[in-house]
Amino acid sequence: MNLENVDEKPSNDFVDKVTLELLMNKNHYNRYLSQSDPRKHQEHLAHLAKINKYSNMILKTTSEFIENPDKQVTTEINEAFDFYVRTLIKHFELNTTEGFYNVENSNNDEDVLFGNMNEESENVIPIGQSFWGKHKVKKNPTSSFPMNYIPRIKEKSQQEEDL
Repeated sequence: MNLENVDEKPSNDFVDKVTLELLMNKNHYNRYLSQSDPRKHQEHLAHLAKINKYSNMILKTTSEFIENPDKQVTTEINEAFDFYVRTLIKHFELNTTEGFYNVENSNNDEDVLFGNMNEESENVIPIGQSFWGKHKVKKNPTSSFPMNYIPRIKEKSQQEEDL
């Protein structure tokens, strides 16, 4: 165990990087990346340029796979396309289920967190009543004599001034 660097804090670069990638939207992350890591930003721009350059071939290959799912290009491409299609199907099914749920329950008042401001509340408690019982509970002071009967002690500096 090395005791020389006890006061140094461990680097959380990996955690910071993953947090930024996952929690920022793409535009903000790209802007951040261009300022913090220009080399990686240039690699990302080159990747986008390649996508744009080969977009027609990508679309053609994708449509060929959809027309003929048994088409063999390479094992890597076939597995990647299969994973891509399965992921898209899950996404579409989730959106369909979510959309069905939203349409079916759009008029259901149980899902509404806040009502309209102009609606009259059913649970309004009139002024003068308690939330927990029928009557207000009024507590009397704990002492049986008024507070103005308690003598006040002046500080020494005030007593000296009065003399």
